[in-house]
Amino acid sequence: MALKILKHLVIWRFREEAEGKTREENMRLVADALRALVGVAPTLLSLEVGEDVLHSEQSGDMALVCEFKSIEDMHAYRDFPPHAEISAYIKKVACERRVADFFIER
Repeated sequence: MALKILKHLVIWRFREEAEGKTREENMRLVADALRALVGVAPTLLSLEVGEDVLHSEQSGDMALVCEFKSIEDMHAYRDFPPHAEISAYIKKVACERRVADFFIER
């Protein structure tokens, strides 16, 4: 029997400067804060975050891919206080956000 996993994909574009930091400084801060949630956020199965390397016109600056057992688990992660804190910061330093959520079978 296949196991369904929810993938949560986010792509951001960051402001050139925000909160007194450069784009690159904010991207590092955000990536480090998100990685720190691995093993801490109870419903988070996995997390990958990385900066774009191609820098094409269509590229975002950074992408995040998380895995959860269910939509409810993703919502619990969304509301998990350390995640909510970094999410609030991202809203200040990012100028664009795109999201896709989809199930895969393993």
